[in-house]
Order: sequence, then structure tokens, then C-alpha cells
Amino acid sequence: MIDDPAEALDVLIEELRRQKASGVRHVIVSDASLAALKALATGAASSPSPAGSLRPPVAAVKPAVRAEAPAQLVIPPPPIFTIPPGTKAERMAALTALIHACVETRRHLTAKQNPVVGAGSLSAKVLFVGDAPTIEEVESGKPFVGASGDLLQRILAATAIPAEDIFLVNVMVWRPEPPTVFGKRPPTVKELAFNHPYLKAQIEIVRPQVIVALGGQAFEALVGSGVPITQARGQWLEFAGIPLMATFHPNYLLHNPSASAKRTLWEDFLLVMEKLAMPITEKQRAFFTASK
Repeated sequence: MIDDPAEALDVLIEELRRQKASGVRHVIVSDASLAALKALATGAASSPSPAGSLRPPVAAVKPAVRAEAPAQLVIPPPPIFTIPPGTKAERMAALTALIHACVETRRHLTAKQNPVVGAGSLSAKVLFVGDAPTIEEVESGKPFVGASGDLLQRILAATAIPAEDIFLVNVMVWRPEPPTVFGKRPPTVKELAFNHPYLKAQIEIVRPQVIVALGGQAFEALVGSGVPITQARGQWLEFAGIPLMATFHPNYLLHNPSASAKRTLWEDFLLVMEKLAMPITEKQRAFFTASK
């Protein structure tokens, strides 16, 4: 069940893009589904922002990253810093201290919230980049907390990638303040730009063999091509000289748990396993296929 009409529409659009990319040209929609879609569109269009403006209609739904920041927020230029030499642990500790001391970062957090710095093995072979933090993540100070994190762990268990080869990080260290009553929104271009040096520094410290961008926000933050993730997924790209695979965020499967959507994401994970030179069983290759 999706409580946010805007999120529901985003999920619908993402699924239609995925089906189009896979060759589907016609979709049959029942009268009941059309009525539900109309209700969602009405709800998304009639929910005012704090400034009193209306949300855009379905045809004007924007990509995962919006072009301009909310009027009430002024985001400064990205920070410039140098991490002192040392071991990976020492460098990550220095970066963590710098992030926690960042005036702009603290400005976006309440007294009970914490910056979300990456977690996992500093010797990881694969680094996963996810969306901007949720309320649960800033409260815990850890990435991938909640339902999407639980699903990601189940996916990783299916791959058999060991925990010592995994590092998890978000595109931002704070949660974008919600401008709507629904309590969530994607990060802006300026917010991503400010947080990019922190994300890049974590990648440079870990220096994994492979980066996996989970979802449109991560893909935009790392590649910035403007290409929808439905077109970018399943092919190898690069970030800072490291092979990069883009795929759907676990949230996508939580809202669209179809076998075809699961198979699409799983095929991307198979490519990651192959890049890591991991053994892949026939059972693993057959997950979510019609014969499974």
C-alpha cells in the first residue's frame, strides 16, 4: 500500500518505462484500475505545498532529481576538504568527524537525528549507493534501515556475496526536508551537489571493485546523464575508474513485487556477481524465471 499519491504515480511511471524497455507496446487497464489511477492523480494534484502551489499533474511528473531547490532552502556550494593520509579506518574516521561537524549538514538535522555515513566493510569489493536517507535512517545514523534495507539484505543473501565484501552508503548524509504533507521528496540538484564530495570521498576510501547504483537518485548522483534508469540498467558504466552498474532500488520492488520486476533486478545482480568472478549456480540463474 502506497500512502503518497506522488510516489504511487512515480512507481507506475517507472513500471511503464520498464515494460516499454522490455518490448511491451500495449497495456490493458481495467475500469477499476483507471478509477484508482484517477483518484491518485487527483490526490497528487490537489495536495498543496507550503508555498500554496499545486503539485504537477501526471503529465508533468518530474524525474527522480528536481532541477531547483525549494524556495525556503538555500544550499551553499559543495564543501572542499582533504582527508589526511592513514589507514582506511583512520581516513573514514576523519571523514565521519568532518561530516558530523559540517554546519550545513547539522542545519538539516534535528537534535535526535544524525548524519548518515556509509556502513560495512572498508575492504568491500562492492559498494551499494542508495537514495537520500529516510527518517528512520537519520534517526539511526545508518544507511538502508527499514523495509528496503531488509529486502536488500535478502537479495544479498541470495547472491551469497559475503558481508566482508559489502559497503552501503546513501547519496546524501541528511534527509531532504519534506515540502509537502506527504513527508518525502527526492533531493534537488543542489542538495546532491553539496553532498557529492562526501559520497565521492567514501568511495575513494573504500575503493571497491564494483559500484551498484540502486535507483534513479543514486544513478543521477554518480553519472548525471539524464537517462532514465530503465534505459541505463543492465549495462556497465564507470565512476572514478570503477565499473558501475545501475539497477532499481529495493523500494521499487516493495511497491511493484511482480515476478518480472524481480527478474529484471536479479539479472543486474547476476552481472555484478559475474564481474566479481563469483560462482553462480543454475538455481541462482533461474531465480524469478517463468520455469522457476
